[in-house]
Amino acid sequence: MIIKALNKWWNLLISAGLAFALWLIIMNMSDPVTSATIRGVPVTVRNVSYLESMGFSYSISEGYDTVSVTVRGSRSAVERLTASSVTVVADMTQIVNLDATPVMVPVTVTAPGINTENVSAIPGNISIEVEDMVNKDFVITPSVGGTTPANGYEVGNLSVSPEKLTVRGPESLVEKIDRVVARVDVTRRRSDSTLTPEFYIFDRNGEALSDSQMSYLTLSVSSDDTLVSVDLYKVVTGVTVEVETAGTPVEGYQVGNITTTPSTIAVVGDDNALASLAEAGSKITITPDEGAVDVTGMSSDFDVNVDIRNYLPSGITLAQDSSNNVVVTVQILPFNSKSVPIDSKQITVRGLPAGMNCVFGESRVEVKVTGSDEALAGATANTIRASISASGLTAGQHTVPVEIQLGEGLTLVEQPEVAITLSRTEKEDSSAP
Repeated sequence: MIIKALNKWWNLLISAGLAFALWLIIMNMSDPVTSATIRGVPVTVRNVSYLESMGFSYSISEGYDTVSVTVRGSRSAVERLTASSVTVVADMTQIVNLDATPVMVPVTVTAPGINTENVSAIPGNISIEVEDMVNKDFVITPSVGGTTPANGYEVGNLSVSPEKLTVRGPESLVEKIDRVVARVDVTRRRSDSTLTPEFYIFDRNGEALSDSQMSYLTLSVSSDDTLVSVDLYKVVTGVTVEVETAGTPVEGYQVGNITTTPSTIAVVGDDNALASLAEAGSKITITPDEGAVDVTGMSSDFDVNVDIRNYLPSGITLAQDSSNNVVVTVQILPFNSKSVPIDSKQITVRGLPAGMNCVFGESRVEVKVTGSDEALAGATANTIRASISASGLTAGQHTVPVEIQLGEGLTLVEQPEVAITLSRTEKEDSSAP
């Protein structure tokens, strides 16, 4: 009886063992053990304050900010792993020797679903560069970057609060910093605003620091605690430019017409400044005080370039993309003479070859005449006849004399010329299908 009982229990144990073995075989076949290497796993640095408490800062040496991780485990667990799900930690308190070159920090690795003894990092230590930590103050520069407000508005004054901050970090990196910019977006805005900016730090080459470089820096003020005030100015167009000359021409000559290119400008300013400009007739005057347009000793027409910014009223500036250069054209005429502008469309073209078109290169021609006061008073564009001859001219650009017929009592001071372009009329090819 005893032998039978022992055999019974023995058979049960063998059966259980065989069942367990069979279960292991089945499980291993359906979810076998496998190995994998996960590359590019970022290194997380902890306990940086350990170095900072000793007056040091650090930066990870090039090529050590990520590591490869080798894992071994069930296929289902391994296949779920990614570079973002694996954690690699470099603990600064584990530095063995701060005087070593380079300084090495061991890393620990954890992967969900994998035993720690089956996880390893390559390399197992990362190299860091340890240097003195420094503080440096910088003025915060407000900016709108490349953004623009609504059409007809421009950015006027920008101010930021607070106006400065302190940057703390590795000495070599902090010393590269040129400026700190607080940038806001004013796209399509039509009114003054107070906005929260984003910080951008630029080096001396004008390059913005990368996210990796920024991670080594500590700012005494965050962008969330900073405000940029933006004043928008309205653009005013059609402001005329007037000119007052200095000096006196050669004896027997006088100043004739004065024109400017451009004839009008666009400006911006605050409400008070624009109101004052409107009260003054919406004009900017180039005064003779600095002798910008000096006619002393002149006996013929001349041009002069003037920086219009020198004559803008307080609170007024040129609109964006406006040239500060104004070309002033001054006519110098003999006494008892005047200049009459003739529109090019009033000029008769004679002898134009068949199939040719004539385009004037100028919108008007100045006709200078002299005569009695009575005759000059009656000299207008309607009393002067102008024509040119295109006879014998070929296609292309030409400068031709303008023939003038004057009224009684008037004499032409000088022969005017005009630039023209002749071109053939293009005809549709009738042979085309």
